[in-house]
Amino acid sequence: MPNAHPLMVLDGADAAPAEPHPLVRVLDAEDPFLAAALAVPHVAFATPRTAVGTPGPGELATVVGERAGEPPAAAERVRAGRTVLAAAVEDGAVLCSGMQLPVGRVTEVAGVGTLPAARRRGLALAVTAALVADAGTRGVDTVSSRRATTTWPGSTPASASRAWRRR
Repeated sequence: MPNAHPLMVLDGADAAPAEPHPLVRVLDAEDPFLAAALAVPHVAFATPRTAVGTPGPGELATVVGERAGEPPAAAERVRAGRTVLAAAVEDGAVLCSGMQLPVGRVTEVAGVGTLPAARRRGLALAVTAALVADAGTRGVDTVSSRRATTTWPGSTPASASRAWRRR
């Protein structure tokens, strides 16, 4: 039976350096967008697939309020270097975010999600590229991810497949 969540490994030879996206940045523990970056995947994954949808900044604000206890613990993980968050921010709103979880020379990219209202703009690819670039600056030489989109029947690989290949 095929693995519903195939492991993908980024090979340095396959990873062309991406130009940084003007909306994307790595967040520090005091970033005012930390809470929204933590909440974006919850809104994003509630609307499966990759089509543009209606949930956007308004729905995100509701989820940020519901998850108000998470940012302090996440900020501590960021300070300790156990979590790295990146986000695409436009007009004061987080549109896409993701994280990497480094341990020594290995990291996993996880939770990359885009608000449905902001999909089909390449933001998930840009956030993933920022996380991978940041991992390189931390001495990481193995980057992995599990792509949840493969669990939806009829889904096609997202634009991240330009850099990732299945193993």
